[in-house]
Amino acid sequence: QREVTTLRRQVQNLHHNNRQLLGEELSGTTVRDLQFLVNQVEMSLHSIRKRKEQVMAAEIHELNQKGLLVQKENIELDKKLSIAHEQNIELRKQLSAAMKSSEQQACGSSSKAAAGLLLSTRVREPNIDLELRQQEHEDE
Repeated sequence: QREVTTLRRQVQNLHHNNRQLLGEELSGTTVRDLQFLVNQVEMSLHSIRKRKEQVMAAEIHELNQKGLLVQKENIELDKKLSIAHEQNIELRKQLSAAMKSSEQQACGSSSKAAAGLLLSTRVREPNIDLELRQQEHEDE
């Protein structure tokens, strides 16, 4: 029974102290007690600000790390794009040579049924598709 009474008193005191820290129930409080409350609030505020700075510093560090990863990924994608561009140039050269060869062979024939190749390029992020297709020639 005593223990329950003691615990109830402690809970009541904690509620009272909490309300005072929130600026409530301050009537009848001495200057000394008010100064004590001010000191408690300032210490709590200092701890809160310190913790906030720690959390923000950790978040900044994490975001910087993510930024570095994005930069590395960007460099890799740029390299892949450059390689694809070089391959595209090489395919165009091969296509041009093949078209010249096919035109020379079909030059004597009356029909231009021998179709040339047309390179169509479509860039779709993140892949680059290169495809060869036959070009249809209209009869003259």
